[in-house]
Amino acid sequence: MKKFLVSFLLAFSAMVVLNGCIVSDKKLADKVQEAIVNDVAQTGKQLEVTTFELGDKQGKNYKGVLQGKIDGEDVVYDVTVTDEGSDFDVDWEQRK
Repeated sequence: MKKFLVSFLLAFSAMVVLNGCIVSDKKLADKVQEAIVNDVAQTGKQLEVTTFELGDKQGKNYKGVLQGKIDGEDVVYDVTVTDEGSDFDVDWEQRK
């Protein structure tokens, strides 16, 4: 019975940890997307995001792609995110 209980607790803990990572990646992607949209808005234009993939994490970094439309014209941004836990740095560059 003890073995079953310990196994169950370990499995439950693993599920919580994995689920926490998925949620935090989603929250990070939402914050990054919001930052890019707000930056474009400061130029007087409106960015409508069609897709945004944060990409796979490699160490502390993500390399993703944001696709959207600015004033009806298709745009693609290469996005690099450095996740520092409670804070993040994001850089993006529009493809030509």
